[in-house]
Amino acid sequence: MNDNSENDTVMVEKVDGAIRQAAEKVLERAKQTHTLVVIWEDDQIKEVPPEEMEIRLNARLSLKPRA
Repeated sequence: MNDNSENDTVMVEKVDGAIRQAAEKVLERAKQTHTLVVIWEDDQIKEVPPEEMEIRLNARLSLKPRA
């Protein structure tokens, strides 16, 4: 792997981590305020309970292979 490819991989991992951290904060805030999480799914806007969204995210993450 060349330096550019390694740098790209590191950057992708950092961005991925930041997005995951932001998602965790959104879910926590939604739980605290008893509000729904608004998402885009199947070409439409949907409101999902934070507990359901957390289950979906955890299921998706467990299917993703880790390096």
